[in-house]
Amino acid sequence: MESLNQSLQKVNLETSQSQSLTTTDTSEISVYKGELTKFALVEQTKRVLNMFPKFPEPMLNELKNAFADNGFSDERMKDAVNYVRDTYEGWDKLPNIANFIQYDKKVKVLTYEQLLTVYNMNDYVAIDAGFSKPRWVLKDEQEKYKLKTWTWAKK
Repeated sequence: MESLNQSLQKVNLETSQSQSLTTTDTSEISVYKGELTKFALVEQTKRVLNMFPKFPEPMLNELKNAFADNGFSDERMKDAVNYVRDTYEGWDKLPNIANFIQYDKKVKVLTYEQLLTVYNMNDYVAIDAGFSKPRWVLKDEQEKYKLKTWTWAKK
């Protein structure tokens, strides 16, 4: 059985910023930002093996690749592992990769046109969600998740 360090060498992981604020659906964004580091990958992989000692090595390697391929940050990966730990109900079964990868926290964002239709526009703030124009989220969510405020000097 190959060691954890050897299998990490095979993971296609670059320590770079996660695309946490991007999404194919422009009506919501992930709140996670940051990078996926090898250190966090090792720590969370150990936790998966502690919780599920029969987790097969090839599947563990694919899980590591899936975390990297899906733009996970350290924080999102840890939260995903915690989520599977807290919610998985298969006593005699092992979780699959999708149980981990599907985890995300998202907030609803509005375009300017959508903002004009809400009851109280003062409850919203413009943020930089990686689009060419600002998006608006509830002020509480912007503060809670520390979402970057839109800089109005942008073109």
